Order: sequence, then structure tokens, then C-alpha cells
Amino acid sequence: MKRLFADTLLTRSILIVVAALIIAQLLAVVAFKLIAQNVFIAMQEKAQVEAALEIVTLASAQPDAAAFSEAAEAQANVVFVRQDDRSLARADDGVGADVQSQWAASGRDAGQIVSFNVSRGHSGPPMNFPGFPPGPGSATPSDARPPPAPGMGPSEKGEFRKLPPPGEEGRLPFGFGRGENNGRFPSRLMNVSVEYPGGQWVNVLMTAGADRGPPIQPFIFVLSISLLAVAIAAGFAARWIYRPLEELARASSALGRGEKHTPLPVSGPRDLRKVMQAFNTMATRLEGTLQSQKDVLVAIGHDLRTPLTALRIRAAMIEDDAEREKMERALDELQSLTEAALQAGTSSLRTDEKLLTDIGALVESLSEDLQDIGQPVTFTDSADRMVVRAWPEDLTRALRNIMMNAIRYGERARVQLEERGNECAIIIDDDGPGIPEAQMQAVFEPLVRLEKSRNTETGGHGLGLHISRNIILAHGGRIELSNRPEGGCRATVILPRSEV
Repeated sequence: MKRLFADTLLTRSILIVVAALIIAQLLAVVAFKLIAQNVFIAMQEKAQVEAALEIVTLASAQPDAAAFSEAAEAQANVVFVRQDDRSLARADDGVGADVQSQWAASGRDAGQIVSFNVSRGHSGPPMNFPGFPPGPGSATPSDARPPPAPGMGPSEKGEFRKLPPPGEEGRLPFGFGRGENNGRFPSRLMNVSVEYPGGQWVNVLMTAGADRGPPIQPFIFVLSISLLAVAIAAGFAARWIYRPLEELARASSALGRGEKHTPLPVSGPRDLRKVMQAFNTMATRLEGTLQSQKDVLVAIGHDLRTPLTALRIRAAMIEDDAEREKMERALDELQSLTEAALQAGTSSLRTDEKLLTDIGALVESLSEDLQDIGQPVTFTDSADRMVVRAWPEDLTRALRNIMMNAIRYGERARVQLEERGNECAIIIDDDGPGIPEAQMQAVFEPLVRLEKSRNTETGGHGLGLHISRNIILAHGGRIELSNRPEGGCRATVILPRSEV
């Protein structure tokens, strides 16, 4: 199955950035929710304290419980007013303690108030609101009468005000609660119980603050847009960092194939610019070194031809035919070995530009040349035209060495061309005994021969495959050897294709 993403540094960087942004967004949402919840609770408590102080201030200005009941019912945020012989507000509530302390610190005149309690709950049974189904264990006050019709003004003493109908989700408008206890006091409702002389308590159920906290959806939307913008910017930044690395990888591959080095444009971050500058310096020095070695070997080859020519002249002057032939064979072998060694030394030192080469035409021409001199070679071309960047003379020399090796050890060479995606394969089969598995790589080493007689007529100098491999590697390719199940050896030369 194909991968969804290419395994590159750019892909990994983008995935890491996206994953980090997603985690950051989740943490930001959680943090916002916790902070917003705490801020909302603090604001709610502050609003409840202020509302309770207003009710207590209103109670201190009234002469008795009846007057306070009427005054409290006229307040818009009062839901229910009831006179009783006990307080429905708890005395241990935190908001109530804040109200008590602020009232004491204000130094206001309490008037007829004996005491008061404030809480966000009550000590009596659960209450039902008109228009809502009663919760389990709920009880309606004994003196509650049906609510007045809409627009009739405040309810009479001891009655609930008509609450608005529930929302689309069937939720009370006064709190966060939901479920079977919806009928209990929601979070924005609170009880203020004021005691007057004679043990008369006026219990006021009122609302204060908002019924819900600030919405989190706008924050999530803005945060998502911001993180998306950051992710896009991070992608461009990663691409800016990764592009010089791509160029460096391409230049390294080209240098490894023996292509002429073109200095890379130095760009990107400072540390990456240093790497590219170092690569340019290394490639320039490497090309200079290779060229110097090539020049030395060419000079040595040229200088060796002079004494070899002199020796041939001296050999020709020998009167004994047998001695003269023996000397000439020795000189031929010495010249052949010298030229092979020079080819082995210079086969991977070329730095000039490669040419676009039709590999099918090159292999077909080589096969025909060998057939013309009587060599048993057959060639099967590919249906598609394949082009490679090559030095035609060097590549021809490498393939000729492999074909002649197949003919020498395997009686014949059957050559065929195959397309393999972005590569082309030149397959050379023979009918020989094959190569032992333990020596598959050893045959590419210089002066290594499987034929142990050291006779150049039957085994050569042991440099042919070594030269071929160096040339193929210089073309960015590779050579593979294997034994065929039906017998014989198979040499596969694989070269990268080029666009025409």
C-alpha cells in the first residue's frame, strides 16, 4: 500500500509542527475553560454579594416584615417572597459570610433588622417552579397560589413569579444544572432571609448574575484560525529550510555519479549555509585531486610507451625466431597490462559533461560489432526508447568487458534491455558454470581471476570487471551478479534514466 506521506525531512517537520499545534490548541482550550470558569464563578459571587447587600439595605429601610415583603416583591430580580417563622437560607454559606463581613464593614444602620442570612441554597424542601415539571421529592409551598397571567404585575405574597418557558433543550433559564434535579435552586438563584423583631423572617428568593459563563466557541474559532495561520507559516518556514537540503542532496548524488560539480547557491539558515560552503569547497578540491591523478596516470602511460617502443625495436633485431617471438609476446602482454592498469586508474576520474545517450542504440551497435568479428552475441531490444546520461566510449568499454567475460567463460552472451521505472537494466546471460556465491563480490576486485592458470589467453589480467564496475559507478549505476537456476551467470547493469 502506498504511503500517504513521503518520508522526507520536510514532511516530518510539518507533521511535528501540526501535532505540536494541535496539542497546544487542546491545552489552550482546557486552560481557557478552567480560567473562564473560575473567573465566571468569581464574577457570579461578586454579583450575588452586591445583590444581597442591596436587598439587606432595602430591608433596613423598612419598619416591619410586611413592608419589606411588599418592597421586595417590587424588585425585578425577586422571584419569590415568603414570611415564615424560620430562615430558609443557610448560615454557613461562603457568599453569606462575604455579605455579613461587607455589611459590618460598611457601618450602615440596620434599622429594624435583628439578623439576616444569605446563601445559595435553603434549609427547606426542594421547590418547584410553575411551568416546569416537579423534580423528585419536590414540594410546593402550602400558601402558593396559581401564578398570575402574564402582564398582571408582581405576584402576591407567598407566590412564585411566572418563569419564562424552558429553552430548546428544556433547560431552566437560571442555571447550569440539568437532569432530574432541574427544579432545585440553579446557580444564579440565592436566598436572603431577614429577621425582624418577634421572630418574623422574610425569605426572599432572588436572582443575581448570569445564568451561564462566557461562550467558549468564539475563542476556539479565533484560536483555530490563529493556529492554522501559524501552521501555514511553519510549513513555509520548513520549506525554506528544506529546499537547500534538497539541492545539497541532488548535488551530492551528481558528484557521486561523477558529474561535473556546479557550485551550489549558498542560502538558508546560517548553519546550513556553512554546510553548503564546506560542500562546495570539498567538491572543488575533490575534482582538482581527481584531475591531477588523471593527468599523472596519462603522463605515466605516455612515458611508458617510449621504452616499450624501444624494446620492440630491439626485439625485432633478434635473429633467433623463437627468442624474437617469445620477446614480442612478453612485450605485448606488458603493453596490454599497462593499458588495462591505466584504464582501471582513469575509468572513474572523468569530470567532463556527460551526453544524452540512447542506451538501446549503444548496446545494439556494440552487439553488432562483436557479431561482426565472430563473437556469439544476441541482443533483444526494449519496446521503449531509453535515454541515459553517459560517456559513450567509457560505457561501451564497460559493457564490452562484461560481454567478453561472458563469452570467455560462458560460451556466449545473450543481451536484453529492460525498463524498470526510473532505471534501465542491461541483462547479460551466459551458459557457463556460474560463479561461486562466496566470490560474487571478489571478482570485482583488481587482479582477481577465477581462472587460476594466470594465462592471459584464457583468463585475461583480472581487471576487466573492476574497470567495468568503476565506469558504471561513475555513471550513477550499479552492477549485480547472480547465478541463473537453469545454469549460467547473469550480469545486470542498472543505470538511471534521463528525461529527453
